[in-house]
Amino acid sequence: MKEITSYQINLKHKMTTQEIVALYRYASKSSHDIYLYQQDQIADTANFPKLMSFFLVASDKQPIVVIIDGENPNEVYKDFSELLRSKVEKSKMRNHHTVKSSGISIVI
Repeated sequence: MKEITSYQINLKHKMTTQEIVALYRYASKSSHDIYLYQQDQIADTANFPKLMSFFLVASDKQPIVVIIDGENPNEVYKDFSELLRSKVEKSKMRNHHTVKSSGISIVI
């Protein structure tokens, strides 16, 4: 069953280029859609130019919302957060929604 879940993370420091590339590689191989959102900026993590642009303007003083769409998003978030383990100050689930029909859902 398709689910959409959002998490809020606070970063200790800005992301390095190698860490951004690692996120991109993970997301581009994943069957899930993974988005990052902060202060009216949103990036599809499987789109490298947009992901780089996102982190160029992202602040490490504001939380980032990670939105994962697909089956079993909690497992994907565990893998995703493992890539960020040295950067994340704190993390929490914000919303979880199970899609029971073919409708449109927006979770932020």
